[in-house]
Amino acid sequence: MLAQSSTWFTSFLSSTAHSVSLFDPLAIGGIATAGMMLCIVTKEVLLKGLHATLCTIACLLLLSNVPMAMFMLAIVFAIYLAYSFSFSVSVSWVSKLVAGSICIYVIFLSGYLLFQWPVNFAALGLFPIYFGLLYATWLESQMKPQADSTKNKSFGNELGIPNRASLRLAYEEQRRLDPGPAILVVVFLEGIEQVNIHLGREFGDTLLAESANRIQQQLNNRDIFPIPNGNSVSRLAHLGGLHFAFVCRLGRFEYLHEQLIDDVLLCIAKPFHVGSCTLEISARASYVNCDEELGQFDSLIACGYLALDKLPKQSMCAYQQQMQISQVELQARLRELANIKIEEELEIFFQPAFSQQSGKIAYLELLLRWQHPKLGLLNAESFIEDIRLAGLALPVARFVIERAAELAMALKMEELQVPLNINIFGQEMLQQDFLSFMDHILLEHYLQAGEILLEFPAQLFIDVEQQTLSRIEQLRQLGVHIGIDGFGQTPIQLNRLSELQVDFIKLSAQLTAQPQPDGAQAIFKSLVAMQQQRGLQVICEGIESNAQLEFAKQLECDAVQGHYLAQPMSSKGVMGWLQQWQAKDND
Repeated sequence: MLAQSSTWFTSFLSSTAHSVSLFDPLAIGGIATAGMMLCIVTKEVLLKGLHATLCTIACLLLLSNVPMAMFMLAIVFAIYLAYSFSFSVSVSWVSKLVAGSICIYVIFLSGYLLFQWPVNFAALGLFPIYFGLLYATWLESQMKPQADSTKNKSFGNELGIPNRASLRLAYEEQRRLDPGPAILVVVFLEGIEQVNIHLGREFGDTLLAESANRIQQQLNNRDIFPIPNGNSVSRLAHLGGLHFAFVCRLGRFEYLHEQLIDDVLLCIAKPFHVGSCTLEISARASYVNCDEELGQFDSLIACGYLALDKLPKQSMCAYQQQMQISQVELQARLRELANIKIEEELEIFFQPAFSQQSGKIAYLELLLRWQHPKLGLLNAESFIEDIRLAGLALPVARFVIERAAELAMALKMEELQVPLNINIFGQEMLQQDFLSFMDHILLEHYLQAGEILLEFPAQLFIDVEQQTLSRIEQLRQLGVHIGIDGFGQTPIQLNRLSELQVDFIKLSAQLTAQPQPDGAQAIFKSLVAMQQQRGLQVICEGIESNAQLEFAKQLECDAVQGHYLAQPMSSKGVMGWLQQWQAKDND
C-alpha cells in the first residue's frame, strides 16, 4: 500500500513537472517579498543585513535550479533555526515553526534524492519561516513599548537608584548564579520624619537623597550584588519610605556585612548641610541570612523589618528565628484580645504602699490581671503592650478607672480614707476625650482632690511637648494627682524634670536592687532629696527583700511598695484586709 502511494505521489509530481516553470517565479517572488517585508519590520541594522543576505542567497539558489542548491539551502534553514531561539518566551513558537519547516525541507530533499523531485519545491519550506518570522517580529515590536514601560517602573526611582522590584530581580538572578552564603541588609533612617515636620518635606527629601548617596559611596565592594539601573549598575535599592537594602556575598569575608553596616552607620551619623541648615540624623540596620525563609526575597525583607521592630534600641540587629515565633505568638494574642470581654475576663488586684514615717497605708495601687482561658491568670507586664497594639488601651483604662471610682466610694462609706493609684498606659491617655471622661467620673462618684492618683510611664516624659504639659496640668486641676512611674529606668534629663508639674515619682526597682556599686547610695539620696525639695513625694517600688527595704529607708523615701511588704489582693479580699488593717491601726 505504501509503495503504491509513493508511486502515485511520484507520478503526480512528474505530471506537474511541466508547471515548474510557472512555480519558479511565484516561489522566488513570494520569498523575495517576504524577505523585504521582514527587513522593513526589523529595526536592528545587523538583523536587517542578516535577513537581506539570507533572502538573497535563497533566491539565487532557487534561480540557479542546480542540484547543489538543494544542499546549500540547508545552511539557510540552519541559520534561521539558530536565530529563532533569540525570540522572547512570549513568541517561543517561532523555533517550533522553523523546526517544522525543516521537516518539510527534509521531505523534499529526500524526494529529490530518491525520486528526482524539482529543486524549487524547497521553497515550500521557506515560506512558513519567512511569514512566521514576519509575524513574530511584528508581535515583539508591539510588546516592546509595554516591556519598556514596565522596566522603567521597575528601575525608576525618585532617588535615582533601583527600587524593591529591581532588587528582587537582581537577587533572584545572582542567587541562581551563585547560591553560596549571602546576607540581606535593611537600613532604616531615623530623624528625617522630624525634619519633614519642623522644616518641611523639601528639606526631608533633600536629606533622604543625600543619605542615599552617602550609603552608595560605602558600597563599592564587588561582593555586593549588582542591581541594573537603566544603563548603569547600582548596589543599593530603595525599599520605600526611609528603608534601603543591599545584598552581599560572604564567600571571601565572613563578616563583610557587619563591616559594611558600620561604615553606613558612621557615614550617616556625620552632619548634613541642607540649604543654610546643619542637620543630624541616625541610621539603624538589620541583616538576614539569605538561607532563611527558604531564600524567598519578600520573606527576607519582612524578616529584616521584623528585626528592626523587635530591637528598636539596637543600631545593628541580627534576625533570629525566635523573632518570627514571637511575632506569630503576638498575632495569636492580638486575635484573642480582639474578642476579649473586658468586664468578664479582666480582673483588678490591689497592692498597698506604706508611708516610711508613719507606717500607714499611703495608697492602694490597682493591678490589672487577665484570666486567660488557656494560660490562667496573667500579670499586666505580659500583655499590657498587646493591649495598646490591639487598640484597647482607652477602653481598658476606662474599665479600671470606673472600678477604682466605685471602690473609692465604697471606702468612703466605710470611712476608710485610702487614695487609689492607677497605672496609665501612655500618650493616648492625654487626649481630650480622656480628660472629659475623668471629669465625669470624679463628679459622678463625688471624689475629692487626691483620692485618685494616675501614674504615667517615664518614657512618656523623655521628649516633653507643651501639649503634654498642658494636659497634665488640666488633670491636676480636676484634683487628680499625677506621678511618674519607673523613674530611673528611662533616661529623663533632670533639667527638663523641673518643667513637669507632677505630684510624685516612683523610683524604679533597678535603683534599689542589691548590691549597689560604691557611691550609688549617695547619688540616689541626693536625687531623692532634690525631688522632695520640689514638693514631690518619692516612692520606692519593687521592694522584694529586707535589704532593699533597708536601702529605701537610707534614701529617706516617703513610701515603699513591693511583694516583700504585701502581696497583691483580689477585689474580694481587699475590703476585709483594709478593715483588719484599720482595726489594727486603731489599737
